[in-house]
Amino acid sequence: MSKISNKIRSVVAQVSQRYKPSLALAKSVLIASAAVTLSLMGARQLGILEPVELSAYDQMVRWRPDEQPDSRLLVVGITEADIQKLNQWPISDRKIAEILQKLEKMQPAVIGLDVLRDVPLGDGREELTKFLQKSDRTIGVCLVTDGSPDNPGSPPAPGLPQNRVGFADFGVDPGGILRRALLFMKPPKIEGNSSAQKHLCNDNSQVLYSFNLQLALRYLQGQKIYPQLAPDQSLWLGKTQLKQLASNDGGYKNADVRGYQILINYRSKQQVANQVRITDVLEGKVDPNLVKDKIVLIGYTTETVKDLFYTPYSGRQQKNQFMPGIVVHAQVVSQILSAVLDNRPMLWFWPEWAEILWISGWSIVGGTLASRMAHPAKLTVTFGAMLSGCCAIGFGIFLLGGWVPVAAPALALILTGGSIVSAERFNKAGYGKAISDRVKQVFKIEIDQAKKEQQVAEITESDFFKELQKKKDKLRISKQETSEKVPSEPQEITASTPELPKAESQTDDYLAQLQEKAKQQKQRAALTESESGSQTGVTIDTRSGASSAETKPDDEFSDLQTKAKQMRQRRGAEKRIKDEKSDSLTDKEDLGAKEE
Repeated sequence: MSKISNKIRSVVAQVSQRYKPSLALAKSVLIASAAVTLSLMGARQLGILEPVELSAYDQMVRWRPDEQPDSRLLVVGITEADIQKLNQWPISDRKIAEILQKLEKMQPAVIGLDVLRDVPLGDGREELTKFLQKSDRTIGVCLVTDGSPDNPGSPPAPGLPQNRVGFADFGVDPGGILRRALLFMKPPKIEGNSSAQKHLCNDNSQVLYSFNLQLALRYLQGQKIYPQLAPDQSLWLGKTQLKQLASNDGGYKNADVRGYQILINYRSKQQVANQVRITDVLEGKVDPNLVKDKIVLIGYTTETVKDLFYTPYSGRQQKNQFMPGIVVHAQVVSQILSAVLDNRPMLWFWPEWAEILWISGWSIVGGTLASRMAHPAKLTVTFGAMLSGCCAIGFGIFLLGGWVPVAAPALALILTGGSIVSAERFNKAGYGKAISDRVKQVFKIEIDQAKKEQQVAEITESDFFKELQKKKDKLRISKQETSEKVPSEPQEITASTPELPKAESQTDDYLAQLQEKAKQQKQRAALTESESGSQTGVTIDTRSGASSAETKPDDEFSDLQTKAKQMRQRRGAEKRIKDEKSDSLTDKEDLGAKEE
């Protein structure tokens, strides 16, 4: 087993050594990807990326091709031309009653009247009320209060029972763009004391259905499909779930999703359904086949009535920026019917963990590409292609009915790639090494200082040091006792007892005396060397301030100096004698040469 384990270790070591650069590169990419992903998720939680994601959603809605008009719906619009032709503003109750009577004769499945009739307008009030009480196909509207005392809402037209009334309110996003639809809700409670009349749409004790949901449910009743609430309070129509929008679904973060809301899956920008004018109905110009068994919606399409909304189609439009409220209701009705009867998908969303994987995946792709490519032009082209691929995949999922983040993964791709490129250039420039060396030096200094402190602590805690401390304390006590006994008789340091200091001096004074004597000895030695060449004896100055009581080492040092002088004198005498002899020999040789 030991041989096998050793072999495995060697193989692992070889593999790690061989792929060490690749492993280091992968490590840097993973670290950068994790940092970027966490930063982007934090930005999403704070709602910083919400405007960008919503803009991306609007753009995908505009890119998506329009679908064919929904043949199950007919929109009867009240246009500016109708107002001019009828010479009425607003349209009187009698004209509204006349239009409803003509349409009901064509046997529609349901008629939706998106016109507020809470107060009489013109003549024909009784006629309109009588028709609304008699007809069971007409659905009216009301407006829900926002809870303030000054906004009591608008009640439905008189004569309409509660089961044939729906609220016409929408949930508008910040910026005024309409992306969400309310299906049912409980009206907010009015704060404070209000003298406003109590009516259906400000009654907080009951749940109201929306105008568009009422129309869809009435149509589906003919198909034997009825609404059901699941245990999780989700709405089901047959086998289709109208999933409630959560506050953090898609690109939303902390959105106001009170009530039961869904994301509007717009069908078309141009024409969601067949559309006619009220004057066409009054003049009998409408084909009965467009009305029979269909959902007919009546409402204002003129800009005179401010029942207009910005939609995702409004971006970059100079004209036709607004969509009339009656057309928006038709979009929602068509969405519900298409989901239940045509299997057209409702917009769905990924869970949060899947979104995190989606963002981190693109982050890793960006870091890997940046680490593998060194040429700037190739890197730029590749990143452009990857960004296009990211947007294309997000748009492809959107065509299938899913809304996944697009801006966040694109930013992850760019930021991770940019961080890898910046880090490589930083290291190549030498700044990274300089900083790392400085950091290592700082840590090394701190570690060395810690080691020194640890060594000092070990020394101070050792038995030897403690013993020295005890001896020092004993010596100090003995000095104090001696000074107390004989305070007036100071002890002197004599030559015979150099090891005993004076009774009144302390240890530091004794060391200072020794240092002073060493200096005197050095000075004497220097003076002796300077006078060594002289033939006469030189005496040593003992200085007038010197103490008469010198130690033995000082006398020995003086004797050595005297002996050194004597030896130098002898050598000098021997040299002179030798020189004289050599001179006499030279003279004799010269004399012999002359005699020859």
